[in-house]
Amino acid sequence: MFRYIITFFLLGLSFGAGPCLAACGPLLISYTAGTGKDVLKGLSAYILFSLARISAYLMIGIFVFLLGKFLAAEYLGVISKYILIIGGIFVISVGVLVILGKREKKRERFCFSEKNRNVPLILGLIIGILPCAPLLAVFSYIGLISKNWFSSLAYAFFFGIGTLISPLLVLSGLAGLLPRLLADKNPVYGRIFNCLCGGIMVFLGAQLIGRAF
Repeated sequence: MFRYIITFFLLGLSFGAGPCLAACGPLLISYTAGTGKDVLKGLSAYILFSLARISAYLMIGIFVFLLGKFLAAEYLGVISKYILIIGGIFVISVGVLVILGKREKKRERFCFSEKNRNVPLILGLIIGILPCAPLLAVFSYIGLISKNWFSSLAYAFFFGIGTLISPLLVLSGLAGLLPRLLADKNPVYGRIFNCLCGGIMVFLGAQLIGRAF
């Protein structure tokens, strides 16, 4: 079992620097850069995002073990359409709030506020529940070699920990610092940058919805 744990951890490291960086990077960096004020808040958003994504990996690992890879893939295929639509609407909503900036204070009361800590958690769950083809191959392998539910959880967990150690950690921290640097030079630059980040999120959300059809 220990050998498999090391194997999946190393797989997670390779995914964190490759497929996961490409899939999660644009969304998370746009959110962090559009709302961040310092490095610590950027890192905090990344950690919350990653923990939620790892939680999704654990759920998928259990599904694959209990249902088998074919039934699990069929189940994920059925619900993926609805998750894509709901997730796309959520991402678009956050993107719009990023574009609005601080002009509407009342929106801070709602969970969709771009500064709410729930946002990176929800984004992580959305990305985690909609794994790409390489991730599905990893979870299929987990289901194949797992002898019990505990081993399936352990393999999924250490794989997720591996993906957490990613260049995206550094990029998220730097993205959290960039808006302040721009705003210090000229507030207009900061507003333009926020609108750009929010626009990217709206575009990515629309892409999620488009994938559902």
